[in-house]
Amino acid sequence: MKKLLFLLFFISVGKLAFAQQEPYFPDMRVWGLSLDSYARYIFSDTAFIRAMPSTKQAAVDTLFAGDNITVTDVTDKQLTIRGITGPWLRISYDKYGEQRTGYVWQGLISCTPMRRGDIKFIYGVERRADSTFINASKAKDTIPRFFIRLKVVQNGAIIAKSSVITPDDESAGYCTGKVMSGMGLTNVQQIVVLTFSGEACGIPTYDYYFAFTKDSQLVRFPDKTNIGDADAYYHSEEFTFPNEKGGQPDMVIWNMQTEEATDKVGKDGLYILKTTEKGKVTYIWDPENKRITKQKK
Repeated sequence: MKKLLFLLFFISVGKLAFAQQEPYFPDMRVWGLSLDSYARYIFSDTAFIRAMPSTKQAAVDTLFAGDNITVTDVTDKQLTIRGITGPWLRISYDKYGEQRTGYVWQGLISCTPMRRGDIKFIYGVERRADSTFINASKAKDTIPRFFIRLKVVQNGAIIAKSSVITPDDESAGYCTGKVMSGMGLTNVQQIVVLTFSGEACGIPTYDYYFAFTKDSQLVRFPDKTNIGDADAYYHSEEFTFPNEKGGQPDMVIWNMQTEEATDKVGKDGLYILKTTEKGKVTYIWDPENKRITKQKK
């Protein structure tokens, strides 16, 4: 919890510091571009680099997924592609030993850069994935969502892809990513986690898990959700992997607990929490067929 509070403080300070300099594009908030300059990867399979921030300008260069770039400026020029509106960025990059500059649309660069050795894990918002439904008033309503693509790039080649859909709401206030070990699962090189969350209490944090296997496949794993609301309500979900305490060979154990505040106040002046719900699910990893399934009761 302390790490999360520090991260939220850091993001808030960054936004305040640059709010007067950078225009705000709601679709682009998950990228978390809030520093003077920041290293990222090219996210799209192919990205045309322009001399000026406009598609009317001829491409002066071409970069590919996984290429390293540094963002040096966020312009006020915008472009909408696949339902996402965002700004043109001024970037610098190295090509053939030469330092170059140009402009690229923000939707073509990655979110948090991740790598292990010569393998890069690249993710970003690829497009909108809104869904519609008929509400109680019998009118059509829309659920805004983002389609997130995760790519694995090695030596300039895309070797694996996967995806997930996440809500485009307050839980998409920012995102982070991390690469863990194989966590004791057979034939798994790394576990990749993409996290989407917000900057206030009561907003869900979604963790999306992927297994990157030793034969270079990306496999979607179960997700988990955590919500906390200022000592009034907590919903926590945790995974236990084989190499962790209580872990079992080629199993992933999901534990859930919900707590709500009672009317009683403890010695620390806070309301005493009462556990209102618990749950446990065991998932079995099949290393031969690259599948993870829920264990039958």
